[in-house]
Amino acid sequence: MGFKDSYQDMQELARELDLLRRHNKQFKPGDPQQTLLMFAEGALVLVCLERFVRIVLGTEAGENDTLHTLLEKATGKRLALLTLPFDDQQDGIKKICAVRNTILHGNYEQAAKQASCASVPEYFKTQFAGELESMFKILDHLMQQIDPETGRRYAS
Repeated sequence: MGFKDSYQDMQELARELDLLRRHNKQFKPGDPQQTLLMFAEGALVLVCLERFVRIVLGTEAGENDTLHTLLEKATGKRLALLTLPFDDQQDGIKKICAVRNTILHGNYEQAAKQASCASVPEYFKTQFAGELESMFKILDHLMQQIDPETGRRYAS
């Protein structure tokens, strides 16, 4: 049994995220959005991200570790398990966690202010979808670094 097969939960999370993204990608600007599931996609990509980092860290992941702490451990020099797609890993962690905090805490007013948007509706219209797409790309970038058969980082 390979590494990937040992984590059925992660496979199911990835499957559901794929279905949700395919559903959401059908929408074009100006389409009615009654069945668009952007908040669900945001929440699910964050669950996938944290779960994947926990899996990669294994016993190094403490039960009280936050996403911030998990990313610091995984990208730190001691373990060097993952590399974020940012020149400055600490800055990348801060950016990821800012999006995470916006979604987790529902503080869209703060996100709008930080994005220099005049209002929450402007934030949703101009920023939110791009942030979700970036989070997905970060997750994909991290997953591409780990061999699904062994669970080890591919040789650089």
